[in-house]
Amino acid sequence: MEKVFVIADIHGHYSQLEKLLTQWRPEEEQLIFLGDYIDRGQESLAVLQKVKSLTEQGAIALTGNHEQLFLRWLADVEYTHYLGNNIGGTATITSFQQPEWTANTPEETAQNITQHYPELVQWMKALPLFYRWDQYFFVHGGIDPEKEDAAQTEPRDLIWIRDKFHHTPHVAKETVIFGHTPTPYLNEDGTGKLWISPCGKKIGLDGGVIMQGGQLNGIVLTQGTNEIIVHSVMGDHLTTVTKMLPATSC
Repeated sequence: MEKVFVIADIHGHYSQLEKLLTQWRPEEEQLIFLGDYIDRGQESLAVLQKVKSLTEQGAIALTGNHEQLFLRWLADVEYTHYLGNNIGGTATITSFQQPEWTANTPEETAQNITQHYPELVQWMKALPLFYRWDQYFFVHGGIDPEKEDAAQTEPRDLIWIRDKFHHTPHVAKETVIFGHTPTPYLNEDGTGKLWISPCGKKIGLDGGVIMQGGQLNGIVLTQGTNEIIVHSVMGDHLTTVTKMLPATSC
């Protein structure tokens, strides 16, 4: 396809995802998700099931650091850091729990999840770290700015890197489309709008839907052009704007 529709960092916000998907044109736009489908929001299971079903219809879904943290907790429930407020894993686990489950311990809860949702867990384990298309490199966290081949970035950095990637011009040829770091932390005005680096070689999508005043962003990119169509959902409100990447790059 000549166009892609890209969504980042849903974090259990199913209703916002559904509203954003009303703007997706499946007949002409390849759908790409950049990870962090879960945690903090109350509908993580619904988001996972939705994204998985869309991948079965041809969408591409990457892994994020929150998927990796959840899988780590499933394998070792002693990893209680996942349940802290900073990660928000308790909301995800609660979304999985069913009334008929008799789970009194973390071990029993993890066992129930793996037994009742084996295909979903295996799907999460198999999610790729990055995707290439046209002049773009799609990833959850970012890339090592010193690597000419972005794919040679260490796997952990692909989902976790922040400051070094944000503040250092990278030498890879592609424009990097990423999530992970909420754009209110990157934009000078503190809003959840799209963040575009001065040279146009990095585009941050994570609008901080988990934050007060945050939003869920989706963008449409067209092969061979610098045009970006930005769809954003804040609460129940959907907006669409068109931007152009800077003509120069560095």
